[in-house]
Amino acid sequence: MRIGYGCFRKRIDLLFAFSNYAVLIILLCSSIQISAQSAGDYRSAGTGNWSNPAIWQRYNGVAWVAATNYPGQNADADQVLIGNGNTVTLNVDITAYTLTNLVIGDNSGGNDILLLPDNGDFDVNIETLAVESDGILEWVKNANIRFPEGAIIYNNGGTISTSKSCNASQVIFIGSEKFSTCNGNGGADYSFDEIESALPPPTSDGDITECEESPIQTLTASATPPSGAYVDWYNTAEGGTQVSPTLSTVGTITYYAESVDSSDPNRKSIFRTPVTLTIEDSPTISISSAPACNFFTNTYSLEVTVSNGTVTSTDGTVTNISGNQWSIANIPNGTDIIATVTGANGCATDLAVTAPNCTCPVVNAPVSNGDQAYCSGDPVPTLSVTVGAGETADWFDAASGGTLLLSGSTTYTPIGPGIFYAEARNMVTGCRSNSRTGLSVSADLPATATMGADQTQWVGMDALFSITPSNANTYQWQVSTDGGGSFTDITDGAVYQGTQSTVMTVKNVQVNQNDHLFRVVVSNSMSSCSPTLTPAARLMVRLRGVISNRKQTYRIKIF
Repeated sequence: MRIGYGCFRKRIDLLFAFSNYAVLIILLCSSIQISAQSAGDYRSAGTGNWSNPAIWQRYNGVAWVAATNYPGQNADADQVLIGNGNTVTLNVDITAYTLTNLVIGDNSGGNDILLLPDNGDFDVNIETLAVESDGILEWVKNANIRFPEGAIIYNNGGTISTSKSCNASQVIFIGSEKFSTCNGNGGADYSFDEIESALPPPTSDGDITECEESPIQTLTASATPPSGAYVDWYNTAEGGTQVSPTLSTVGTITYYAESVDSSDPNRKSIFRTPVTLTIEDSPTISISSAPACNFFTNTYSLEVTVSNGTVTSTDGTVTNISGNQWSIANIPNGTDIIATVTGANGCATDLAVTAPNCTCPVVNAPVSNGDQAYCSGDPVPTLSVTVGAGETADWFDAASGGTLLLSGSTTYTPIGPGIFYAEARNMVTGCRSNSRTGLSVSADLPATATMGADQTQWVGMDALFSITPSNANTYQWQVSTDGGGSFTDITDGAVYQGTQSTVMTVKNVQVNQNDHLFRVVVSNSMSSCSPTLTPAARLMVRLRGVISNRKQTYRIKIF
């Protein structure tokens, strides 16, 4: 009996896609036959029992060589081909290892046969069986062949036949359930003819799995029907309700595609093809601590909170603070980043972060509280400046660059005279003023003067006292009438002239001025030094001799 373009499956919920000419299909028959060989594949090289290694060749990765064991004896195999006009009689169970694809027929024109002996009952761990155009799956009489749950059997123009009468004892099992008997067993099972006349199910265009987007996307299942047919979608593998095959929420749903003849809606596929749609939950990520500038390192940082998963970033250092809280630090100023959280399911969510403006705010230069001067030999005075709120000052020895002398103080006491520069700094941001304020400290020399000689003068004459000053421009003469016990300032008038100059005149000296002492308080109006005193000079007054008109001479004591 010839079964053209038919296939076999155990149960409706184990559906696979058909080609346009095969009832059950995941892989095109021709693609199985002509696919590139891989090491461990087998092909028939003669006629005989399956368990005879002599009828097999094995591909070693380079060439076909004589096999030393039969397919499924001691290793899995991806592909086993019965071709070259050979007849292989199944005489052994194949359960220890898995054969992914068994292809009967090499499409060369000769009959390639897998023969099931009378009363045979074989378990074969074959995932896919394809009967090609010159292939024959033949029962000698009555026999069972048992495929594993989920196996695929399809006929691509070949023959499924029995040498004796077609009856319910020629059986194909898939899993634990009887899938097909040659005569259909009174309707309980599919007959070979029923399978042959049914439409192939659609070919799935593939399951779709996507990660959740925002806003959430809509997935739509699709499948390709055989020529001259269209697809109806259902919510179950058999029976059920016709539906629109979409998904627009997080989760998984399977829809089932059924082929319907465009000319005869009553002619449908026996099997429905499942297509599964999945939208995986995507983790969330949000900024929990806004980007903050670090003006000391020219970087910025931020913190993010995620629903789950691991955070990465296109720049910066990522650290898991605790739980779902993450920090991203050391991001160069001006660099935008993409922070990505990846969940355990592989779904990821990106967060675009725009770099904050980390340009330093304007910091004004310090305001000077005044230059300072001191008299040489005295303690050096302290310089001070005024800065804005939240700011301090750093002191340098140059207007730019230079050496840092003192940090973080609005006052500075140098070790000697010079010009010193204060730079304002914001204590939070570390931003600095663009310029520095210079303050000077000068060391003044004290004013001095050398007193001239003591003066001796006759009564009634003028006596002149003088000094030779140094670094002085202010003078104040003083007199002592008690031998130096005390001195008082004198002023210009009838008695004195030049009391605030370097030369002072005692006018019309009198006897009572004898032994008066004179000194000068000298100072410099531009200096911070205190006034200094000169040594004192003495005034000595003399009386002249008197001769009478009677030619008598009188001698008067001269002081």
